[in-house]
Amino acid sequence: MKRKLVCIPPVLVAGIILGYLFFVGWLLGFLLTKYVAGKASGKPGRIKSIVFPFGNHEIHFHHWLISSGIIILSLIMNVRFLTSAISYGVLSGSVFQGIYYYSDWHRILVTRRHQNIENIIDRFKPKKLKGEQRAQLKNTRSKMPKP
Repeated sequence: MKRKLVCIPPVLVAGIILGYLFFVGWLLGFLLTKYVAGKASGKPGRIKSIVFPFGNHEIHFHHWLISSGIIILSLIMNVRFLTSAISYGVLSGSVFQGIYYYSDWHRILVTRRHQNIENIIDRFKPKKLKGEQRAQLKNTRSKMPKP
């Protein structure tokens, strides 16, 4: 709960400094990210997460981390198309959604054996067969000798 309260004042301060366009962009970024991202921690979203293997670990580039990096780079390098209040709002909305809604937002370097147990279990669930695959399976079973 504390992390949620800590996120709100910077958004308000930035909104006062950057104006109403920042809030419009922030709301757009927040809603778009909420639609595209996973419903809960460890659940895949509509867009696949960016994860790189690193020895016995995985590096997870959360969307809030990517958006933060873009904000910082655009401030340092003075990139013209990203300097508008709307752009900062969209990126800030994505950062806010990523930190506010997920309990694993701070896990960037993850040991492979500590992956979410639900994802591991999902790998072993039987897949739904399509019509043609189902027919092939029935044919194979009918050819097998009965005990």
